[in-house]
Amino acid sequence: MQDTLFSVMQPNSFLGYTSISQWALFLGIAAIVFGWIEKKEKFVLIGQLTFLMLGFLALYVLLTDKIIVPQNNGIQISKEIKALAYFKSVALFMSLDVITLLLSLFKIRFLKISIYILVFFALMLFFMVFNIQQMAN
Repeated sequence: MQDTLFSVMQPNSFLGYTSISQWALFLGIAAIVFGWIEKKEKFVLIGQLTFLMLGFLALYVLLTDKIIVPQNNGIQISKEIKALAYFKSVALFMSLDVITLLLSLFKIRFLKISIYILVFFALMLFFMVFNIQQMAN
């Protein structure tokens, strides 16, 4: 009986993982935009590193099975399945971020375009997690 109590995911931890990722996306986007406006590359780097840490959080959630998917009733897609898809997308987003970090390290000319693409995908992920958090239980 006690094993089943700990194998079921608590709603607060689900909300915690999605909230942390939403705030990390917001912080990364804000740092990059601030770096563009003030022409400070260090803030752009801080935003990219924030996205990298978010990717590690997503890998942690995916590899440790922190999200337990309940039985599907066939009527609609559950919140947990959408969260798994979101965290898989964040893991792919981390690979795009690593490419952008490598471009900035070697000062390759496609850096600005890759950062634009990075921010665009970050905004898409931000609204994806916002939609997941707004779903009814």
